[in-house]
Amino acid sequence: MENAVNIAETIKPLTDALTGSITPAQIVGIIAGVVGVGMGFVLMWFGVRKGISIFKKAVMKGKISA
Repeated sequence: MENAVNIAETIKPLTDALTGSITPAQIVGIIAGVVGVGMGFVLMWFGVRKGISIFKKAVMKGKISA
């Protein structure tokens, strides 16, 4: 149990520095940025799949559809 107390005392300055330098607004901003970039990748993925599907149909059946 003594080691746990020593570790807590050792980590305390680090946790104090982190909680003092990071604000909730910054955390929300980071999460919003990650969600925005993720949505972009998802939409790009669906677009690429649709494009490949259109290309395959055009080659196999000779038809181009939207």
